[in-house]
Amino acid sequence: MSTESRRPLSAWRFDGTLRAYQRAALDRVDVDAGEPLHLVAPPGAGKTLLGLLLAARRGRRTVVFAPTTAIRAQWVGAARVLANDDAAVSDDPDRPADLTALTYQAISVVDSSEPFAALAHARWVDELIADDRTPDQAEKWLEALSQSNAAAYGRGIRSRSRALRRTLARQDAAALTAALHPRSRELLERLVEAGVETVVLDECHHLLDHWALVVAALVARLRAAGREPLVIGLTATLPSPDDANEYENYVSLLGEVDLEVPVPAVVREGDLAPYRDLVHVVEPTGEERAFLSAHAEALAEALRTTFAVGAGREFLRAVLQPPAPSAPADPLEPPVEGVSAPASVAPAGRSAVDGAEIEPPPPAAESSDPDAAVDAALSAAFAVDFAGAEAAAAMFSVVAPDDPLTAGLPAVARRAPTTEETLRLLGRYALDRVLPDPARADDWRRLRRLLADFGFALTDRGVRRTRDPIDTVLASSLSKDRGACDILARERTELGDRLRALVVTDYVTHGNVHGGLLGSAGAVRTFSIVATDAVTSALRAILVTSSTVRVAVRHADTLLPALARELGVPVTGEPCPDDGAVLEVRGTTGSGVVGAVSRLLADGSLEVVVGTRGLFGEGWDCPAVNTLIDLTAVATASATQQLRGRTLRRDPSWPEKVAHNWTVSALLPPDSLLDAQPDAARLRRKHAGLWGLDADHPDRIVRGLPAALGRERRRALDEVLEKAPGASLERVDALTSVPPRNETRSAWRIGSPYDDREELSAVVERPARTPVFSTSVTAERALGGWFGVSAGAPAALIALSFFLPPVAGVAVGGVSAMIGAVVAVPLFSAWRRTRRQARDAAATLRNMAHVVWTALSESGRVRSPLAVAMWEGERRDADATRAEIRMAHASLADQRTFAIALEELCGPIRAPRFVLEVDRGGGPWWVRGVLERAGRSRSRSRQFVAVPSEIGRRRADALRFHSAWQVHVGPAVLHELDGPENLSLLAEARRTGGFSGAARSMMRWS
Repeated sequence: MSTESRRPLSAWRFDGTLRAYQRAALDRVDVDAGEPLHLVAPPGAGKTLLGLLLAARRGRRTVVFAPTTAIRAQWVGAARVLANDDAAVSDDPDRPADLTALTYQAISVVDSSEPFAALAHARWVDELIADDRTPDQAEKWLEALSQSNAAAYGRGIRSRSRALRRTLARQDAAALTAALHPRSRELLERLVEAGVETVVLDECHHLLDHWALVVAALVARLRAAGREPLVIGLTATLPSPDDANEYENYVSLLGEVDLEVPVPAVVREGDLAPYRDLVHVVEPTGEERAFLSAHAEALAEALRTTFAVGAGREFLRAVLQPPAPSAPADPLEPPVEGVSAPASVAPAGRSAVDGAEIEPPPPAAESSDPDAAVDAALSAAFAVDFAGAEAAAAMFSVVAPDDPLTAGLPAVARRAPTTEETLRLLGRYALDRVLPDPARADDWRRLRRLLADFGFALTDRGVRRTRDPIDTVLASSLSKDRGACDILARERTELGDRLRALVVTDYVTHGNVHGGLLGSAGAVRTFSIVATDAVTSALRAILVTSSTVRVAVRHADTLLPALARELGVPVTGEPCPDDGAVLEVRGTTGSGVVGAVSRLLADGSLEVVVGTRGLFGEGWDCPAVNTLIDLTAVATASATQQLRGRTLRRDPSWPEKVAHNWTVSALLPPDSLLDAQPDAARLRRKHAGLWGLDADHPDRIVRGLPAALGRERRRALDEVLEKAPGASLERVDALTSVPPRNETRSAWRIGSPYDDREELSAVVERPARTPVFSTSVTAERALGGWFGVSAGAPAALIALSFFLPPVAGVAVGGVSAMIGAVVAVPLFSAWRRTRRQARDAAATLRNMAHVVWTALSESGRVRSPLAVAMWEGERRDADATRAEIRMAHASLADQRTFAIALEELCGPIRAPRFVLEVDRGGGPWWVRGVLERAGRSRSRSRQFVAVPSEIGRRRADALRFHSAWQVHVGPAVLHELDGPENLSLLAEARRTGGFSGAARSMMRWS
C-alpha cells in the first residue's frame, strides 16, 4: 500500500491563523509517540480545529466520536474545509471515509439479552458469602428467591449487571465485545476494515461507564489487526473522580492530561468574551417552607419518641461508651528508602531523634477517675467511627443536656445534629435495635416510612440515599423561577436592547410528587413565570425543548412569522390548556428550530430563550448570548463548565461583550427548623472548578466560590448555615451589587501578557488581636517570671561574693554564674519563643508554614527544591485576620500537598496519628516543670494541633517535625495516638484542638 493511501489526511491544509495556545499545543505534542493524547480546553478555544490538525499531522484514516448529532455536524463541516473534498468526510456509519464522524451512541448499544447475568449472579453469591452464609446457602437462597419472587431476583441481577458493566475493563474485554448489540459489533469491524488508525474523542468527559469501555474495545480490535492506533481525547473539563470505577475507565483510556488550556488564557488572548460569575440567593416560597416544616416537625416527633427516653437513649449511650478495647501490639513500620529507621523509644517515652520526644501515655493501670474512663470510651467510639460517634454525640447533647456524659463530649459535637446525621442515626438504630426484635415490627415500618420521606431507603442491608424530597423542593423551588425574572429585569436595565439571555433548567417538566404543592416544575413552568411576571413579560421570550416550543400570546404576532421565515415552513400557535398566556407552536419539527432560535437571538428578534440542559447545555453555539441563568441541579465540573461555555463566545455584533453567568440558589432561612441546605453544598460544587475574577480583588483570577461571592458574602453564607444570630439571606445575595460590565472587561486585561501558571495558596483566617494559641500568654508569663528568678538569684549571689573572703567569693561567684547560665539560658530561649507566639501571630504562622514545608520536603512528600514561601497578610475586619501563604516555584501537586497539610494543622482535629500539645515540653526538666505548672493554672489547660497526615505517616518524620517545631515555633510535646491508653487524650484534643475553623486553600491563575 502506498504512503499516500495509508496517510490520506496528510494532504489536508489549514490556511488560517492559529491562536497562540493552538500553536503551543501542536508544538508540544507528538502524534507518533504511541501514547494517547489528552487535551483540555474550554468551549470556544478551537478544540475541533486542533483535533483535526493533529489527525492531519498523523495522516492516518480517522474516526471522530461526538456526543450529539449537532457536534458531529460541526466536525463534518470543519473537516470538509480542510480536506477540500466532501467525499473524504463521512457521517454515515455504513460508509466510512478518510475521516468518519459518528456519535458515541452509534457503537454503544448493548445487547438486551442480559449478557452479564451469569457474572451478576456470581457477584450476588459473593455478597451473601460476605454476609456469613456458606456458598451452598447462598446458592439455595438465590434459587428460592428466583422462584418465589422473580421480579426481585431480576432487579438484583440488573443492578449488579450495571455495576459490572462499569468495572468490566478490569475483568474481560472479550466479554465486553460480546455484550454489544450485533449492529455495534458490525460497525467496529467495519471501522477496522476501513483502515482507521486515529480515534478522536470529542467531549471525552462523556467517556464514563460503558462508553469508555466500548471505545477501549475498538482500540483493542485495531491493535489486534496490527495497527498502531492513536487516541486523541478533547474535552472542556475533566470528569469528577467521585465515581472511582467510571473515572478509572476514563483515565485508563486517555491517561493523564498532556496539555490544558485554562479559560483565563483564552480570555486574555481575546478569543473568548470576558465574564463574571454571580449568585442570586432566594428563599423558598411560603408553601414550600410549610411543606418542609411539616417534615421537620415529623422528624422532631420521631426524635422525641425514639431517642429522648428508653431504648433510644441507651442506644446513643452505647454508641458513645463502647466496651474498652484491648491494647494492640505495636506494629513494625516497614523501612522507607531515603529515611533512616526511627530510634527506639526509651522507657521514659523519649526518643533521640534530633532531641525530639514522644510524651509517654498515661499509666496502663486502672484508674479510679470516672472521667478518665468516660473519656477513654468516648475516644474509642470516635476512633472506630468518627462520623457516627459525632452524630450520636450531637443527638445525645440535645436529648440529654444534663446527663454527665454530655459534659465530656467534644465541643464540636455539643450541638443540634444535622438532618442527615439524624436520619443515619435512625437507620442505624433501626438495624441494631428494632429489626432484630419481632415485637417491634410496627416500629420498623414506621421508621421506614419516616426515612423514605427524607430520601433514605431502610432495608435489611442498611440505609441508602434515594430521592430526597428536601433537595427536590429546593432544587425546583418556584422562587428560583421568580429569581430568574429578577435577574432578567436587572440585566435588561443594564443592557437594554443588547440583552440576550439563556435560562436553563434540568427538565421540561418535573413533578413534585412529594410536596404536591405547585404542580410540575421545569422549563415549562419557568417560561410561564417569565412570560407573565410583571418585570419580564415585555421581553421577547421563547421556550424550546425536545418536545415543545412555546411563545407568549402577546409576542405571537412577531415571533411566529420570524420562526416561519427562519425555518422555511409555516408555523402556527395553539392555545395551551395549562396556560392561557402562552401558545404552543406547531410545525417546528426536527432540530432546525434550535438553529432558527440562535439566528433570531443574533438579530434581536428574541431576547430570552428558556430551555433544558440536555438541549442547550453542550454543543449549542450562539455568540449573541451574554447572560446565563443556571436553574439546574447539576454540579459536576464537566457539566457546569460546559453550561457556562454557552456565553463565552465572542459576539461579532458587540466587540465589547461581557458575559454574566448567574447561579440561582434556594436557601432555607436561618430560622428554619431544618439544617439541610443542599443548594448551598451544590453552589460550592458548581463553582469548585470554575475560574473567574476574585470578587474582592478583581486584579486576581481565582478558582472556586471566591470568584462568585466576596469574603463578606461567604462569611454571611456560613452564618446562615450555622444559624448564627443576625444571619440573613440578604447579606449573601449579590443581585444588587453587580460591578458594571466595563469594569469587568477592564479587570480581565485582555491582550496583556500572562505566565499561564496556576498557584495554590493556603488561607488561614482567625480572630484578630489574639495570639495563635490561647495558652501562650500564660506560658510567657510563667517562663518570664522564672527566668527573672533564675537570672536574679545568681546575680544576687555574685554581688554577695564581693563581700566574702577572696577564695569563698570566687567559688560562690563562679558557681552562681555557672548555675545561672545553665538554668537561665533554656528558660530565656523558651520564654522568647512563647513571647513571639503570644505577641506576633503573623511571625508564628510564618514559622509554622516553614516547619510544615521543611517536614514535607524531608519526608519526600514534596519535591520542589527551589520553592520559596510567599506571605500575604491582611486585616479582614475588626474581629478577624486573614493570612495567605503560598510556595512560589513549587509544582502544583506540591502546592496542593502543602495547602492540605497546613489546613490539617490549623483546623479542627479529626483522627490524626500524632498531635502536638503546644506550650508544654520545651527542653530541660525545669522548663517542662514551669510550663506544666502554668498549664495547671489555666482554666483551659491544654491546646493541641494535629500533625498533618502526610508528615505523620512515619514516626521518624513526626519526630523531626516536632523537633523543628520546638526550634522555630515554640515549646510542644508530641503525642502518638496509636493505642487505647491515649484515647482519653484524643477526646481532649478534639475538644480543644485547632485554632482556625476557616483554614482553606485558594487556586490562582496568573
